[in-house]
Amino acid sequence: MPVKLPKSLLLGTFKTSQGWCAAAWTDKGLSVFIISQTSKERAVQKATNYLPPLPRYFWNKPLGSVPVLIKKETRKALAGKKFKAVPVDLFFMTGFQQAVLSATAQIPWGQTRTYGWTAAKAGSPRGFRAAGQALNRSPISLLIPCHRVIASGSKLGGYGGDLNWKIKLLKLEKMRVQRSSDGSYKVLQALIK
Repeated sequence: MPVKLPKSLLLGTFKTSQGWCAAAWTDKGLSVFIISQTSKERAVQKATNYLPPLPRYFWNKPLGSVPVLIKKETRKALAGKKFKAVPVDLFFMTGFQQAVLSATAQIPWGQTRTYGWTAAKAGSPRGFRAAGQALNRSPISLLIPCHRVIASGSKLGGYGGDLNWKIKLLKLEKMRVQRSSDGSYKVLQALIK
């Protein structure tokens, strides 16, 4: 069944010290958030890749002004400061994907949880692989802190963006990440449950 596009959906961009960000949001909350792109156009293109097909009338609208809360919390996060969750509207994602991202949003700043923990919180205790896939498809970089979810044994696991970004974001939250002799990365200093 096709996803119904909310009429209130808007798209906008803003620049941070790390590059261009793009956001798509509705009157209910943030739907897509892309960070650290080299141009406004690239940020918009990446953001639209997450959304269902957009009708022609959508593209006739000018870019909107990204809500102040989104810009404020983004700048705090990129500066290594604690940031608050923002309301989200993930109208195009499945119930399980939404549950995984909701659980992830509850992980405190400076702490990590495993894919298994996230799956259990989402209602599927054995669904750690499915939880990992949902996180990999997360349309909201940074503000839903997928970088705080790691594999068992403190290994980093994957990251939908770039593993170097995951390492950078964890370090911004005062966590130590070290490369192991097998080439993988581990979080050494974090609360793991």
